[in-house]
Amino acid sequence: MRRTVAILSFLGAISFAGSAFAQGGTGIELDIAPGARQNGMGAAGVAMADDATGVTWWNPAGLGFVNRSAIELTYAQLAPNFASDINYNYLSYVHPLEGWGAFGIGAVFVSLGQITQTNTGGTELGTFGANVFSPAIYYGTRLLPDFSVGAALKYVRLQYAPTSLQGVGTTFAVDLGSLYRIPAARLNFGLTVQNLGPSVTFINEDAASPLSRMVKLGFSWEAISHQQVSLIMAGDYNQSLLNGDIRIYGTGLELRVAQQLAGRFGYFADPYGHVGDITYGLGVSWGNLTLDYGTHPQAQDADLDNVKKITLGYRF
Repeated sequence: MRRTVAILSFLGAISFAGSAFAQGGTGIELDIAPGARQNGMGAAGVAMADDATGVTWWNPAGLGFVNRSAIELTYAQLAPNFASDINYNYLSYVHPLEGWGAFGIGAVFVSLGQITQTNTGGTELGTFGANVFSPAIYYGTRLLPDFSVGAALKYVRLQYAPTSLQGVGTTFAVDLGSLYRIPAARLNFGLTVQNLGPSVTFINEDAASPLSRMVKLGFSWEAISHQQVSLIMAGDYNQSLLNGDIRIYGTGLELRVAQQLAGRFGYFADPYGHVGDITYGLGVSWGNLTLDYGTHPQAQDADLDNVKKITLGYRF
């Protein structure tokens, strides 16, 4: 029973969005940001968009600048002090199309653990696995030499209760993005709108709820660019399209040495969700293989440890 209560508590305090389902939209698990690199930099990735995760989940417009195939997998335990089977997984693959930009495929799977179902008398009726699953296809292309646009089409399946209790809702959603680069200044600006689409219905149409829709603005600046040392600064501003009070801020920097080692530091703030703390991360590269580690804070009024995310990537 204690495990069930812990899981249900987690559903209300899940990281990144931090807001109530009714006020910030349903399916807030889709707002959990993949990419240990971006998380280590304060969850600022809309304008960087230069790896397999960045050019899919963060901003599909980045696909317009992709010139190599790549694959990445992000994993995180979302509530390590509650249960190890509450975890986040994001897999993405991108492939360039000569003269046409690039396409990508990806999938989010969030396991919310095994929840015990009981009747009004407290008798256990069995368990079910709560989860969120969202596969997607992505495409991006350049309209101008330094300006690209992109889009994502996602299928979304949310299971918060047994199927017999109409606890499964499905819908589809679209993400739209744009990315503008100023090569001479090593400066990028990005814009992404996420989760546009029909509401999710669980029991009846009167109880339908929209997904957690967000508009995201970001910049990145490569302040130092040398073969042995580079320094990137980035910042994002996120605004909920459903609740004007939900505003999320993230900023950070990345110091890379010899294109093999990277250290990251940042700050993430979601005042509405009572989230605010520093972030940090590390990255290592061996040839075409990359391994990144990053942290992300959770709600300050929830008994949850910071999320630690790991991303493994390979460029072909």
